[in-house]
Amino acid sequence: MKPLFCWILAAFIALAGAQTISAQTAGSQPAGAHSITIRPDVQRNLAPVGRTTAAAGIIAIGSPLTYGGTNAPDTYSATTTFSSTPVTVDNGAVKIWQVQTPTGSNGEWDVFYMQTTDGGPLAGNINALWNIVIDYTLSAPAYFDGIVQQWLMNGTAVGPLTNGIGSICCAASSNPILPGWSYYASGFSDPLPAGTQTNWQDIYVTPYTLVESGGVDPSTANEFAFAMHFTLQPTIAAVVSASAFGEFPTFAPGSWIEIYGSNLAGSTLTWTSGDFSGVIGPTEIGGASGTSVAIGGLSAFVDYISPLQVNVQVPGGVGTGSQSLILTTGGNASQPFPVAVNATQPGLLAPANFKVGDTQYVVAQESNGNYVLPPGAIPGLPSQRAQPGDTIVIYGIGFGSVTPDIPPGQLVEQLNTLTDTFTISFGGTQAITIPYDGLAPNYMGLYQFDVVVPNVTASDTLPLTFTLGGASGTQTLAIAVGN
Repeated sequence: MKPLFCWILAAFIALAGAQTISAQTAGSQPAGAHSITIRPDVQRNLAPVGRTTAAAGIIAIGSPLTYGGTNAPDTYSATTTFSSTPVTVDNGAVKIWQVQTPTGSNGEWDVFYMQTTDGGPLAGNINALWNIVIDYTLSAPAYFDGIVQQWLMNGTAVGPLTNGIGSICCAASSNPILPGWSYYASGFSDPLPAGTQTNWQDIYVTPYTLVESGGVDPSTANEFAFAMHFTLQPTIAAVVSASAFGEFPTFAPGSWIEIYGSNLAGSTLTWTSGDFSGVIGPTEIGGASGTSVAIGGLSAFVDYISPLQVNVQVPGGVGTGSQSLILTTGGNASQPFPVAVNATQPGLLAPANFKVGDTQYVVAQESNGNYVLPPGAIPGLPSQRAQPGDTIVIYGIGFGSVTPDIPPGQLVEQLNTLTDTFTISFGGTQAITIPYDGLAPNYMGLYQFDVVVPNVTASDTLPLTFTLGGASGTQTLAIAVGN
């Protein structure tokens, strides 16, 4: 028997406001808007997610900075701090200030400027070698992933520069943050913890005797700029199976999961047809600064990214038991987050907005598209009680392998059957006829169950239970059946 195909699942999401994994059809991925946004009740249970923009300052303007000595006799006070407006230091000889420029929601350039107050050359005022030691303080774990050094005369960058200055790379006529010639490098590859950092300290106005090495003669400059770029490290606070399907702390290969935290992406995006390779879903979305997820070292399939939440399908082949989940955005990786993987972790579609009073209803549909609920139970949603003998459609995730095999990450193009035995009961009476139990055709990771309602006593709150491979599902669900 051809399975009943729930083409109006997207309409259900729109009408009922359900927040669930989007089901994408092969002909038009995605079929509708992405599914999950952060639910307030979930958000309240998370660890603090921190700020969502760079405006607060990865290195806050005016934060404490420590300065080292110099070979000049008139070094300025070690208690001075940078500010967003110039302050005069070194007995009035030099002005210093700091500028922050956000880059997306999770990064920023911190630019530190020095300028002589009388317009004279830096070398003439401060004896050529001015060594500043900065012990800067990070507001949150971050990657130091860019650095620019520049010399200027009356606001114009000095150049051209050469590469003949030892270990400082790379002389160029442009850079990501300051106009004009500069030396630009990529910083460090490892994340830095929040708090005081001592890993980049020495800043020289005349690094590595620039004149002798063929770089820039500082006597031609009266201003020095030193820029550091930081990207906040993605931080994972919680990982659960899709909340509309049970929100379990464990999940299975092929399950849809929700990752919550902070700085998980630099933008908010849902996959599009252009992200697919034929019927294979994407393992990263967002372009050059995109977000990807690995579980047990295997790439997951990414449906939705945002700074606070990412939705993925667990790849096949992930081993059971404890595994590490690592999220990478813009090339910067989170710390490994421990997750637990089961061979199966079945859950039926039953979102929070299908809870009426104290009763959590399963999402089930009649062949006419109406939802199986007491009439009018959810305003704006067409509903009716099921009748014994009706064939209804129910959806799930995490029900394991099917025959023929269809691996996670691809849209389903053929009918299939669950490998494990599936049963479903209405008020304790098992349904004898289940015309279809397998992955839903034209969708990814979504299971479809066509079930003939058995002859049971009418009730608006009839318990609905199921088993998979002999093990009972753990959700407490109900369905409305008339007579």
